[in-house]
Amino acid sequence: MNTQNMTSKQVLRAEGDNLRRKLLSDNWYFNLTFFLLLIAAASLPFTTWLMPIIAGLMLIVWIAEWNWKEKWQNIRKNASIYTIVVFFAIYLILIYGFFLSYNKGRAFAAFDCGMWFLAAPLLLLTRNRKNLTNSRIHMIFMVFAISTFVHLFILFSIATHKFIQTGKSHYFYYQYLSIWLHPSYLAMYATFSFYFLLDFLNKTHKMMSWIQRLSLYFVQAVLLFGVFFLQSKAGIIVFCILAIIWFVYLLFIRNTDIALALSIIVSVSCICIVLHETQIFPTNRFKATIEDVSKYRNEQNHGTSSSELRLTAWRSTLEICKKNLPWGVGTGDVIDELSLNAVKKNHTNLIGYHLNSHNQYLQTLLALGIPGILVLIAYCIHPLIVGGRKKNLLYISFAIILILNIGVESMFDVRAGVDFIALMNVLLLMRTT
Repeated sequence: MNTQNMTSKQVLRAEGDNLRRKLLSDNWYFNLTFFLLLIAAASLPFTTWLMPIIAGLMLIVWIAEWNWKEKWQNIRKNASIYTIVVFFAIYLILIYGFFLSYNKGRAFAAFDCGMWFLAAPLLLLTRNRKNLTNSRIHMIFMVFAISTFVHLFILFSIATHKFIQTGKSHYFYYQYLSIWLHPSYLAMYATFSFYFLLDFLNKTHKMMSWIQRLSLYFVQAVLLFGVFFLQSKAGIIVFCILAIIWFVYLLFIRNTDIALALSIIVSVSCICIVLHETQIFPTNRFKATIEDVSKYRNEQNHGTSSSELRLTAWRSTLEICKKNLPWGVGTGDVIDELSLNAVKKNHTNLIGYHLNSHNQYLQTLLALGIPGILVLIAYCIHPLIVGGRKKNLLYISFAIILILNIGVESMFDVRAGVDFIALMNVLLLMRTT
């Protein structure tokens, strides 16, 4: 049809027909999968209960395609044998942990919690890259970053309202601020989102209008303040390490982004100084940690602060590991073993709490022994190796976020950790290679 003789209404109708035909073409399976990925990215910063449903729906679509030969060819194109083994082993080794466990119910729950370790590589690496393009992956990351910003903006708004009502500033602090999600996980999301947007601005800021740039700077500012006001010690340390790395990269490697590099390091430094030198928060968690560690040396196994509980959990885990290497106790028996050991060793601050190891490396060593810790280390260093080889600083940043955060939390035992790490790792791999 000659568009020159068409009215605007006819042009819109024709474009709508073209879009409808495109959605109902052979790629409609992918279009549905992509829509579900966008929902996952939007919902993850707020809640994880949708993620199993999304994984189930994506699996139904994946099976309905019934193109097994093409899926096999795609996975061979999208990933090396080493990548395939590492990505699937992190989930499949739970089978070994299941048979090793006495507590089968808790061991079975580990399969449910770790679902996205299987779903992400299975459902995404088998996709044709002509469909799952870098621009679409970028859109998923952007939706996740904006959703994290919205989450933090709502939290700051609620805290401001409570502050106006009561005059108490502690509503901006730690778990008083993060009322829907543990601060450590939200800080991890905010850190990744901040550096994704920094990478995006670094590559595209010359093509953007000043309004677009200003909007993204505002989003980054909220994410930056979110990390520091959430007061996750690991989150702040990881963010500052990445700030130094990105500062060096932009200033000395890129050479053209001096203003952007300086703005990052100056902003982070100013916030650190203000929060350290003022009484905005009820306690300084870094100073409190130093005091707790010093006190722990004299009053071992009795302190109830988060740092003392964590130190005791680490010590207790190591005590049990020594007796159960090289095979571990099983994924279902970790908490039971820690609870029993707390009673035997009189770790009074652990008795009755049913805590995990609060360190994924130690927890994996305890649950799955030497085989498990080797798989975990391979999974963690894989993005570091791929990101370094491809000179992709965003993937390297993700690797640092992963490696450091799981050192102080058992993130593979919590859906908020598993879903984020599993999904972003696969998408970043596909975007990088």
